[in-house]
Amino acid sequence: YLGRLLQKMEEEQPYLNEDLKLSDLASDLGISTHHLSQVLNEYLQRNFADFINSYRVKKAQELLANPGYNQHTILSIAYDAGFKNKASFNAAFKKHSGQTPSQFRKTYLSTP
Repeated sequence: YLGRLLQKMEEEQPYLNEDLKLSDLASDLGISTHHLSQVLNEYLQRNFADFINSYRVKKAQELLANPGYNQHTILSIAYDAGFKNKASFNAAFKKHSGQTPSQFRKTYLSTP
């Protein structure tokens, strides 16, 4: 199940849907929500929100580091990465990367 889950996340990027729920992902994988939650907890030591947000932060980092997205606001990038609002984006970004989105962008774009 873990392999199928990780493959789905990489290939289909369901985390870009801001309304994604554990039940949606479990249904897509053909397993119960309880079983999916158990897989996340046992094998990745994460809850569902943390798991999804790690993918969203990674996507946001890709966009923030892309010079083609320089003109986009950080908030629009947050939405593009699947976050519903600025507060949850900033909190997740700081938790997963250790810096704020603006610090990340500034550091990354000033590095040759």
